[in-house]
Amino acid sequence: MMRTFLLAVLTLISSMSFALDRGEQKQVFGDYEVHYIGLNSTFLTPDVAEAYGITRSGALGYLSISILKKGGKGELASPVSGKVEGQLRNLIGQSKTLEFKEIKETNAVYYISTFRFDDGDMYNISLQATPDGQTRTYDVKFSQRFYEE
Repeated sequence: MMRTFLLAVLTLISSMSFALDRGEQKQVFGDYEVHYIGLNSTFLTPDVAEAYGITRSGALGYLSISILKKGGKGELASPVSGKVEGQLRNLIGQSKTLEFKEIKETNAVYYISTFRFDDGDMYNISLQATPDGQTRTYDVKFSQRFYEE
């Protein structure tokens, strides 16, 4: 099941990177990286959405956040648990607190959240990620336009 989820996310990331022409969506903070992706929940396959309790809807946005700790030379970064909080704000200042659900698998940890959006609106997203065992919180901010599918 996790492989299906990972494959779906990786496929979406690779296809979205061409469409959005933004490159990799991550921010680096010393030994840690915070990876993020926002998309319409209809991009998730029905199996993945069902497995993680996500409603597929044209007006429902989906965020997936991962915290990775960098490895040593020649080693890949590894996923770590932590705490993720966030806020979503539209351009007229309306805001919503995002609630994240932790998805923990053998080789991955994801924090997912869903939210309703208005077609074509731009949203400013502010995240606070704190890896377990760390006192520092990493602030991640990005803006993204969401479209109904």
